[in-house]
Amino acid sequence: MKNFVFLFLLLFFSTLSFAQKGKSKSASKSVVLSKADNISAEIITVNKDKKLVLFIKGVSIDTLEVKKAIPSNFKPENFIIKGFTANGKKFYHVTWKEKINSVTKLKTETGLVSEDQIWDVETKTLLLGNTHKALNIKEKVFLDKNKTASHDVEKNRKEGFDFVLNTDGSFNLSTKTQNSIYVYNTESNKYVLKSAPSSKSTSKKRR
Repeated sequence: MKNFVFLFLLLFFSTLSFAQKGKSKSASKSVVLSKADNISAEIITVNKDKKLVLFIKGVSIDTLEVKKAIPSNFKPENFIIKGFTANGKKFYHVTWKEKINSVTKLKTETGLVSEDQIWDVETKTLLLGNTHKALNIKEKVFLDKNKTASHDVEKNRKEGFDFVLNTDGSFNLSTKTQNSIYVYNTESNKYVLKSAPSSKSTSKKRR
Protein backbone atom coordinates (compact mmCIF):
# COMPACT_ATOMS: atom_id res chain seq x y z
CA MET A 1 0.00 0.00 0.00
CA LYS A 2 2.82 2.37 0.90
CA ASN A 3 4.54 1.62 -2.40
CA PHE A 4 1.29 2.39 -4.27
CA VAL A 5 0.90 5.76 -2.51
CA PHE A 6 4.52 6.64 -3.17
CA LEU A 7 4.17 5.74 -6.86
CA PHE A 8 0.97 7.83 -7.13
CA LEU A 9 2.62 10.90 -5.57
CA LEU A 10 5.66 10.51 -7.81
CA LEU A 11 3.51 10.39 -10.94
CA PHE A 12 1.41 13.38 -9.74
CA PHE A 13 4.38 15.68 -9.12
CA SER A 14 6.09 14.56 -12.35
CA THR A 15 2.93 15.44 -14.31
CA LEU A 16 2.62 18.82 -12.52
CA SER A 17 6.25 19.66 -13.25
CA PHE A 18 5.84 18.76 -16.93
CA ALA A 19 2.69 20.88 -17.23
CA GLN A 20 4.42 23.91 -15.70
CA LYS A 21 7.36 23.57 -18.08
CA GLY A 22 5.02 23.34 -21.07
CA LYS A 23 3.15 26.41 -19.89
CA SER A 24 6.34 28.45 -19.48
CA LYS A 25 7.36 27.65 -23.07
CA SER A 26 4.09 28.97 -24.51
CA ALA A 27 3.92 32.02 -22.20
CA SER A 28 4.31 35.34 -23.95
CA LYS A 29 7.15 37.80 -23.56
CA SER A 30 6.40 41.49 -23.98
CA VAL A 31 8.19 44.76 -24.74
CA VAL A 32 6.36 47.91 -23.65
CA LEU A 33 6.49 50.69 -26.28
CA SER A 34 4.19 53.35 -24.82
CA LYS A 35 1.48 53.99 -22.21
CA ALA A 36 -1.48 56.34 -21.84
CA ASP A 37 -4.16 56.23 -19.15
CA ASN A 38 -5.01 52.53 -18.68
CA ILE A 39 -3.62 51.51 -22.08
CA SER A 40 -0.22 50.09 -22.94
CA ALA A 41 1.20 49.24 -26.36
CA GLU A 42 3.36 46.14 -26.27
CA ILE A 43 5.14 43.72 -28.56
CA ILE A 44 4.30 40.21 -27.41
CA THR A 45 5.81 36.91 -28.47
CA VAL A 46 3.64 33.81 -28.30
CA ASN A 47 4.94 30.53 -29.71
CA LYS A 48 7.66 32.45 -31.60
CA ASP A 49 5.10 34.73 -33.32
CA LYS A 50 5.40 38.46 -32.67
CA LYS A 51 2.41 40.81 -32.52
CA LEU A 52 1.87 44.46 -31.65
CA VAL A 53 -1.10 44.82 -29.33
CA LEU A 54 -2.86 47.25 -27.02
CA PHE A 55 -3.66 46.09 -23.50
CA ILE A 56 -6.63 47.89 -21.93
CA LYS A 57 -6.66 47.39 -18.19
CA GLY A 58 -10.00 47.58 -16.37
CA VAL A 59 -12.01 45.04 -14.42
CA SER A 60 -10.49 42.61 -16.91
CA ILE A 61 -7.72 43.06 -19.47
CA ASP A 62 -8.78 43.46 -23.10
CA THR A 63 -6.36 42.95 -25.98
CA LEU A 64 -6.56 44.79 -29.31
CA GLU A 65 -4.38 43.63 -32.19
CA VAL A 66 -2.60 46.59 -33.79
CA LYS A 67 -0.25 44.71 -36.10
CA LYS A 68 0.22 40.97 -36.52
CA ALA A 69 3.05 38.84 -37.85
CA ILE A 70 5.67 41.54 -37.32
CA PRO A 71 9.27 40.68 -38.34
CA SER A 72 11.99 40.04 -35.80
CA ASN A 73 13.80 43.27 -36.80
CA PHE A 74 10.71 45.43 -36.18
CA LYS A 75 11.96 48.61 -34.47
CA PRO A 76 9.28 51.34 -34.34
CA GLU A 77 10.35 54.90 -33.56
CA ASN A 78 8.45 57.76 -31.88
CA PHE A 79 5.71 55.41 -30.71
CA ILE A 80 2.93 57.48 -29.11
CA ILE A 81 -0.53 56.79 -27.67
CA LYS A 82 -2.59 59.93 -27.15
CA GLY A 83 -6.20 60.33 -26.07
CA PHE A 84 -8.48 62.89 -27.70
CA THR A 85 -12.16 63.76 -27.97
CA ALA A 86 -14.35 63.93 -31.08
CA ASN A 87 -17.99 65.01 -30.71
CA GLY A 88 -18.00 64.01 -27.05
CA LYS A 89 -16.43 60.57 -27.58
CA LYS A 90 -13.02 59.56 -26.21
CA PHE A 91 -10.67 57.92 -28.69
CA TYR A 92 -6.97 57.11 -28.85
CA HIS A 93 -4.49 57.99 -31.58
CA VAL A 94 -1.74 55.39 -31.96
CA THR A 95 1.17 56.42 -34.15
CA TRP A 96 4.71 55.29 -34.91
CA LYS A 97 7.36 55.38 -37.64
CA GLU A 98 9.52 52.73 -39.26
CA LYS A 99 12.70 53.24 -41.27
CA ILE A 100 13.10 51.65 -44.70
CA ASN A 101 16.53 50.54 -45.87
CA SER A 102 16.58 48.08 -48.77
CA VAL A 103 19.77 47.57 -50.79
CA THR A 104 20.31 45.35 -53.84
CA LYS A 105 22.90 45.40 -56.63
CA LEU A 106 20.65 47.52 -58.85
CA LYS A 107 18.46 49.45 -56.44
CA THR A 108 18.64 51.23 -53.09
CA GLU A 109 15.51 52.32 -51.25
CA THR A 110 15.56 54.42 -48.10
CA GLY A 111 12.71 56.21 -46.43
CA LEU A 112 10.16 56.36 -43.68
CA VAL A 113 6.83 54.62 -43.04
CA SER A 114 4.32 56.53 -40.90
CA GLU A 115 1.52 54.53 -39.26
CA ASP A 116 -1.56 56.19 -37.76
CA GLN A 117 -4.49 54.42 -36.12
CA ILE A 118 -7.55 55.69 -34.28
CA TRP A 119 -9.11 53.32 -31.75
CA ASP A 120 -12.40 53.33 -29.89
CA VAL A 121 -11.28 51.17 -26.96
CA GLU A 122 -14.76 51.15 -25.45
CA THR A 123 -16.17 49.22 -28.42
CA LYS A 124 -12.79 47.69 -29.35
CA THR A 125 -13.10 49.19 -32.84
CA LEU A 126 -10.41 50.42 -35.20
CA LEU A 127 -11.86 53.61 -36.72
CA LEU A 128 -8.88 54.41 -38.95
CA GLY A 129 -5.75 52.68 -40.15
CA ASN A 130 -3.48 54.76 -42.38
CA THR A 131 -0.05 53.95 -43.79
CA HIS A 132 2.10 56.56 -45.54
CA LYS A 133 5.47 55.93 -47.17
CA ALA A 134 8.08 58.48 -48.21
CA LEU A 135 10.78 56.85 -50.34
CA ASN A 136 14.06 57.83 -51.92
CA ILE A 137 14.99 55.43 -54.73
CA LYS A 138 18.37 55.15 -56.44
CA GLU A 139 18.40 52.72 -59.34
CA LYS A 140 20.83 51.63 -62.05
CA VAL A 141 19.06 51.59 -65.43
CA PHE A 142 20.64 49.82 -68.40
CA LEU A 143 20.54 51.51 -71.80
CA ASP A 144 20.86 48.42 -73.99
CA LYS A 145 19.77 44.79 -74.01
CA ASN A 146 23.31 43.53 -73.44
CA LYS A 147 23.61 45.70 -70.33
CA THR A 148 26.89 47.22 -71.43
CA ALA A 149 25.90 50.80 -70.64
CA SER A 150 23.89 52.21 -67.77
CA HIS A 151 23.12 55.35 -65.85
CA ASP A 152 21.88 56.05 -62.32
CA VAL A 153 18.37 57.35 -61.74
CA GLU A 154 17.26 58.93 -58.46
CA LYS A 155 13.66 59.77 -57.59
CA ASN A 156 11.45 60.45 -54.60
CA ARG A 157 8.10 58.74 -54.26
CA LYS A 158 5.21 58.93 -51.82
CA GLU A 159 2.61 56.24 -51.23
CA GLY A 160 -0.66 56.66 -49.36
CA PHE A 161 -2.08 59.69 -47.56
CA ASP A 162 -0.49 62.23 -45.24
CA PHE A 163 -2.40 62.15 -41.94
CA VAL A 164 -3.06 65.12 -39.64
CA LEU A 165 -5.20 64.90 -36.49
CA ASN A 166 -6.95 68.20 -35.75
CA THR A 167 -7.69 69.65 -32.30
CA ASP A 168 -11.46 69.13 -32.70
CA GLY A 169 -11.02 65.38 -33.27
CA SER A 170 -11.41 65.53 -37.05
CA PHE A 171 -8.53 64.52 -39.31
CA ASN A 172 -7.11 65.32 -42.73
CA LEU A 173 -5.98 62.83 -45.35
CA SER A 174 -4.05 64.54 -48.11
CA THR A 175 -1.87 63.92 -51.14
CA LYS A 176 0.08 66.30 -53.33
CA THR A 177 -3.07 67.24 -55.26
CA GLN A 178 -6.01 66.94 -52.86
CA ASN A 179 -7.11 67.25 -49.23
CA SER A 180 -10.01 65.50 -47.46
CA ILE A 181 -11.44 66.22 -44.00
CA TYR A 182 -13.17 63.50 -41.98
CA VAL A 183 -15.40 64.09 -38.94
CA TYR A 184 -16.85 61.66 -36.42
CA ASN A 185 -20.55 60.85 -36.90
CA THR A 186 -22.24 59.88 -33.61
CA GLU A 187 -25.16 58.18 -35.39
CA SER A 188 -23.10 55.79 -37.47
CA ASN A 189 -20.20 55.64 -34.96
CA LYS A 190 -17.81 56.16 -37.85
CA TYR A 191 -15.66 58.87 -39.38
CA VAL A 192 -17.28 60.26 -42.51
CA LEU A 193 -16.14 62.62 -45.24
CA LYS A 194 -17.07 66.18 -44.30
CA SER A 195 -17.29 67.41 -47.90
CA ALA A 196 -15.94 66.67 -51.34
CA PRO A 197 -12.12 66.56 -51.42
CA SER A 198 -10.59 69.93 -52.20
CA SER A 199 -8.02 70.18 -54.97
CA LYS A 200 -4.75 71.78 -53.93
CA SER A 201 -3.86 72.69 -57.52
CA THR A 202 -7.26 74.38 -58.04
CA SER A 203 -6.94 76.48 -54.91
CA LYS A 204 -3.53 77.73 -56.06
CA LYS A 205 -4.91 78.78 -59.45
CA ARG A 206 -7.70 80.75 -57.83
CA ARG A 207 -5.22 82.72 -55.84
